[in-house]
Amino acid sequence: MKLCFTSLAYPELGLNEVLERAITMGFDGVELHVADDGVHLRPEAPLPARVKELLAGFKLPIPVLSSYLKATSLLGEEREHGERTATNLLNMAADIGAIGVRIYGGQLAPDPRKTLRRAGETLETLRRRLSGSQRNVVFLLETHDELAYQDSLRLLVEEYPEAKVLYDPANVIYAGGSHEEAFRLIAEHVAHVHIKDFKIEAGRRIFTLPGEGLAPIRKIVEDLVDHGYAGFVSVEWERFWHRDLPNADLVLPKYLAYLRGIICG
Repeated sequence: MKLCFTSLAYPELGLNEVLERAITMGFDGVELHVADDGVHLRPEAPLPARVKELLAGFKLPIPVLSSYLKATSLLGEEREHGERTATNLLNMAADIGAIGVRIYGGQLAPDPRKTLRRAGETLETLRRRLSGSQRNVVFLLETHDELAYQDSLRLLVEEYPEAKVLYDPANVIYAGGSHEEAFRLIAEHVAHVHIKDFKIEAGRRIFTLPGEGLAPIRKIVEDLVDHGYAGFVSVEWERFWHRDLPNADLVLPKYLAYLRGIICG
């Protein structure tokens, strides 16, 4: 099992500085935020030559590109734009050796079962159209928003059995579920993991240092190990969205030490 962090931790830094932080702290890789804001990467292919040269120079694995594409944007009126974005993301990921592209489920109502089946069919069709190394890249549906609920996860694996999941247990717990029940449903589908801890104060989710919140991180990591998971666990310190959080320079080393302590026993 390898450890990385999401570049959401550093909204104030450029890509070069984020990679430098990962090397200095001793992480095994970095998960990159890919959005139209262009803070770290834009969802545009081909990758600019300067970006490719920068990544090649650091020789640091980029396991996942975290996009904001929704699977349901590949359906209906948004289909053309959604497919173009998805193709760009797959090309980018293949170009840098990433295993996958994070996407969200999107709006599943009014018929979640049918929506998930159609989205799965569309995602697989899109991947089959590609060639070479592009086909080795997978879409990673995150347990986020509606897909954080266990009923939706159950439908996902029933209607889209090829699905690969980015498991964020904190999202599941915040949605009222449990790690144990969710992991039992999706364990065979997990291809990437987000780790963060949190508590709830005055109805708000407050992110904390590991071991200080509601997420049973030790149990989560031990279950991943027992299941034979050998991918990346990515610390998601969401300072990009919550600028009042402590600087990641102070927090990420603590998560790294905490997780390594569990993994190494």
